[in-house]
Amino acid sequence: MKTPKQLTVLILCLMFSVAAAAQATANTTKDSAMTAEKLAAFRQSFMENLPKPVGYVNDFEEVFTAEQERVLANIIADFERKTTIQIAIATFDSVMVSKDSLDNLTLHIGNAWGVGQKGKDNGIVIGICRGHRRIRIQNSFGIEKILSDAATKQVIDEAFIPYFKKEEYFEGTVNGLKQIIAKLEAK
Repeated sequence: MKTPKQLTVLILCLMFSVAAAAQATANTTKDSAMTAEKLAAFRQSFMENLPKPVGYVNDFEEVFTAEQERVLANIIADFERKTTIQIAIATFDSVMVSKDSLDNLTLHIGNAWGVGQKGKDNGIVIGICRGHRRIRIQNSFGIEKILSDAATKQVIDEAFIPYFKKEEYFEGTVNGLKQIIAKLEAK
């Protein structure tokens, strides 16, 4: 049996342990809140100060190899020469965009980068974020008349997603891009 002195020491140790754990939890919560604020500020800054596009494929998340980027760019360039429709592909790290703001970011990119020809409103932005497991195809008003939101969703579900689930992002992007092109050429 423990003596009263031993019990007092034990109780004091427990109290200090609980106090230390509570302080650690408070610090973690405070650090998380500061980190969330910094992340939100970074994302807002990224949106307001978009980098200039470097071509048809802007791989901020480094999903594709340089050769894969060239293949995608060549497919898009050939299609643009035939139709004047402009397509941009952009990948984003989950630090750059929240799961809920990918749609807004792709719309903003389309406008800021001028994807599509003035007067024709014929641009498409494909935004991919592996970290959030999201893809968004943003069609300009001119494209929406040819390729509905339902048809775009079908392309995402049938052409992109099956490959993305296997982490075959290049293959899925090529497949999806070719399906978009086929649907647009058929109209």
